Amino acid sequence: MTAASDATIIEGSGTSLVPNPADIASSLADSTKKAHGKLLGSVEWYFEHWVDLFEEVKAEKQAVLASLSLDDVMAALPGAKVASDIPGRARLRLPLLKGQEALCELCTDALNAVPGVDEAHVSSLTGSVLVLYDTDEIPSLQTLLEAVGA
Repeated sequence: MTAASDATIIEGSGTSLVPNPADIASSLADSTKKAHGKLLGSVEWYFEHWVDLFEEVKAEKQAVLASLSLDDVMAALPGAKVASDIPGRARLRLPLLKGQEALCELCTDALNAVPGVDEAHVSSLTGSVLVLYDTDEIPSLQTLLEAVGA
């Protein structure tokens, strides 16, 4: 083979002015592997930190939710998001009830005990409170929330 067919130019000293394409590819592959390794290490580090942060927040939230009582829920009902409100029927959203089955049962019993409430359903799956009430005794949602707070 000649120097021209290898795409290299050889000087009198025997060194090439244009590097061999295989050497370029090998060098590029090594650099890419190093960059990929650094990037992957950084991504893993950030992921581990996000998981740690998520677990800390989750633990804090569980601690707060575990300390909730029926009085806390009843006090929070007036500030709940009103999903729907028609005379005789109201649906409220209270996210702190999600996953709190025992507390939801207590809340259902307490709401059913309010004079004028015909039926109440509290979902631990959605954090939704549905109250069906007699409009002769409880004319509005505001009156219902006042009765619950009393």
